[in-house]
Amino acid sequence: MKSDTNMTVSEIMQSYCVMVNGGSGVLVNAMTQEYSYVLTARHAVFEEGAHNVVIDHNQDPIEVLGVLVFPKEGLEEPLDCAILTITHQPGLSQKSWNAAHLPPLANLTFVGLPEAERASSKPITHWTGHSASVVNELITLALEGIPGKDIIQGMSGGGVYHVDNDYPYLVGVEFEMEASRLDHQFGRVDCHGLARYNELITLHSSAPMVPPHMECFSRVRDRIFAFNVIDPTNVQHLKSALIGFADSLIESGMPPPYEIMKHYDVQLLIDTGQSSVLEARELWIAYLEFVVISALMDGAGVADNGYISGIDKKRRLLYTSDVTNWLGRLDEILKIARKLLDKNGTLVVASPDAAAQPFPPDFVLKNVIGNIATIPNQGPFSIDEIESAIYTSYKLTHLEGLRKSCVIEKEFDYRSLAPGKVQLLELRKKLNEIIN
Repeated sequence: MKSDTNMTVSEIMQSYCVMVNGGSGVLVNAMTQEYSYVLTARHAVFEEGAHNVVIDHNQDPIEVLGVLVFPKEGLEEPLDCAILTITHQPGLSQKSWNAAHLPPLANLTFVGLPEAERASSKPITHWTGHSASVVNELITLALEGIPGKDIIQGMSGGGVYHVDNDYPYLVGVEFEMEASRLDHQFGRVDCHGLARYNELITLHSSAPMVPPHMECFSRVRDRIFAFNVIDPTNVQHLKSALIGFADSLIESGMPPPYEIMKHYDVQLLIDTGQSSVLEARELWIAYLEFVVISALMDGAGVADNGYISGIDKKRRLLYTSDVTNWLGRLDEILKIARKLLDKNGTLVVASPDAAAQPFPPDFVLKNVIGNIATIPNQGPFSIDEIESAIYTSYKLTHLEGLRKSCVIEKEFDYRSLAPGKVQLLELRKKLNEIIN
C-alpha cells in the first residue's frame, strides 16, 4: 500500500475497501501482527470462515481466518455487524472518528462495491451525503441523489467516512436501508459506529483495533522535540538530526507502540487506574523522545526489543495526563521508581505540564524520602539506611524540563555549531549533566 501522502482522499478510502462475498467491507488494523480485520455487515458473511471470499481493491484475494459475530440472545436478533479476521495486512493506517463526536449534519462518504458495477472498470462506488442523526452509535446517513436499494445493492458492509481537513476518517459501517418498507427505501442508510465493533472484539477477546499512531512510531516522529524557542532557526538543524536519528532507530527494528503497550501495560503510567490513557498519542510521542534520548546518551544505533528491555532497570518513562505540577506527586513517583528501577536508576516523567522543572529541588526530595516509609496504622518510623541510599540514588526528571534546560534555554549554544553530529554531541553533554 502506498503512502497516504501520495493519495487523494478518494484513493485512500478505496484502498481500504474490499468485497465480502455479495457485500462489501473495510480493512482496519489490529494490535497484533498475526491478523488484521475486515469490518462488515453480519448478513454479508458466512459464519464458517473458510466459506467467505474477500477481494481487495486490487482484485487480489485475502485469506479469511475467522468470523466474529454477536450471539443471538433469546428472541432478539443480534446486531447486523461482523468482523472477519484475515491474514495480516502490513501498511494499514486507517484513521477513525468517534461517531458521538460528529458535528451536526457532518459530511459523510459511503464506499462499497455495488453489484451492478462489479464487472465495470470502476467497481468501487462513492456516495456522499450527511448525517441525519446519530443515536446510540447508530448513524443514519442521507445520501445525495437519493439512490434506491437496487442501485446500492452489494455495498452493504462498506465503510462510512467523515472527511476533515482533507483526510478521511472511518466512523462506521453501513448495514441496511433505513426504512422497513421497500417502497420507502430511498436515499437513507443506517450504519453502526465503530464502538459496536469494539464491543464485538472485546466479546471475543480478540486484539483491539490499532489507532494509527500506535501502528508504528513513524506515525508520530514529526511531532517529537517541539522546541518552543525564540528563534527556531537556532535549533532547526538539531531537530532535523534528532528526527533523522529517530527514523534510523525505527527502521532498525524499534518495536511498534502497540507491542510496547502490550509488554509494559500500566507500568508506563503514574495513574495505573487510567488504562485508557495508554492509547493517548501524547504518551507515544513522549516515549519516542525518551528512546531517542536514551539511545543518544548510550551511543546506541539500534533500539530493538533487546535494547529497550536492556535499559528497563536503568532508565524508565512514566506518563500521566494530569496537568498539575509533577513535583507535587514525588512520593508516588518515588514509590514507583522503587518497584521499577535498580539503584542509581533514572525515571523520566512526561505530562502536559508545559512549565515543568527538569528535576526536584534537593530539599524537597529529601523531605519526601524522609516521609515515604510511613506505614498507615503503625505509626511513623525511620527509613533504614539501605533503603534511604536507594531512594536518594534515583535521578528524577521531567521530559519537558529536559527540553527546556538542555535546548530551549540554551538555543544560542547550538547556533554556532556544525549541524548534525556535533549538535547531537552537544545535546548529549547537556543531558549527561542532568541524567545518565
